[in-house]
Amino acid sequence: MKILTIIGSPRKKGNSYQAARKLEEEMKKQGDYEFEYLFLKDANLEACRGCFNCISRGIEFCPLKDDRQMIQEKMQEADGLVMVSPVYVMNVTALLKNFIDRVAYLCHRPEYLGKKAMVLCTTGGIGAKETLEYMEMITGAWGYKVAGKCGLTTPPWPATEGLEKKNSKALQKSVQKFDQTLKSMEQGESPKVSIKEYMGFRIFQTISRDVKEYLPADYQFYQGKEYYQPTGVGFLTRTVTGIMLRVIFFMMRDMGPGEKKDQ
Repeated sequence: MKILTIIGSPRKKGNSYQAARKLEEEMKKQGDYEFEYLFLKDANLEACRGCFNCISRGIEFCPLKDDRQMIQEKMQEADGLVMVSPVYVMNVTALLKNFIDRVAYLCHRPEYLGKKAMVLCTTGGIGAKETLEYMEMITGAWGYKVAGKCGLTTPPWPATEGLEKKNSKALQKSVQKFDQTLKSMEQGESPKVSIKEYMGFRIFQTISRDVKEYLPADYQFYQGKEYYQPTGVGFLTRTVTGIMLRVIFFMMRDMGPGEKKDQ
């Protein structure tokens, strides 16, 4: 199985790369995995202009023509994704954040359903929890099933034996989860749609219908779909979601687009 590792560090062979190589080594002990590394520092990726075209009209209307499409093609070709970043001021690096901004539309229209991901970060001391939670939220919004997240402490001085054992244990735990999830995909296990996942889909679907004039790409994407991908949605999930949606949209009734005024 092919794993794409996207590294957001501005350093080519720094702690994040070394952590990713350790992950690769452990994964290859579990199965037949092929790893490809993509360094954002080497990619031609211009800064997002915030034009909103990718969300409202479609990614094909993004004015920036660079390596963004190439990176997404690699993500589509791979069976799994490992997103890696050092912690910079309690979050991901600017390189990784810019890539996340460049594919903002994926948070509205996920393209990687059925694929698996793992998030990995390195930190000199603090910020791993916050960084991993952010990376997990983003990759999940893109459609990935996030199976494994790992934060390794790599201080700017030699690690103690105790810290090395702690890092090794954390990596091993994440590797086992990532490996098991990838193998379940290979065996063709049907994904189960949770109430939370189905509700997210239904919220976007309903809103896209109500604001189709402003977000035509979302409207085209969601209409006529039962879910993001062909899969069975249980009766209980449908029922509970329907009830909760009525409550949510009642509370949001004043947040919709206002009526157009005569000019």
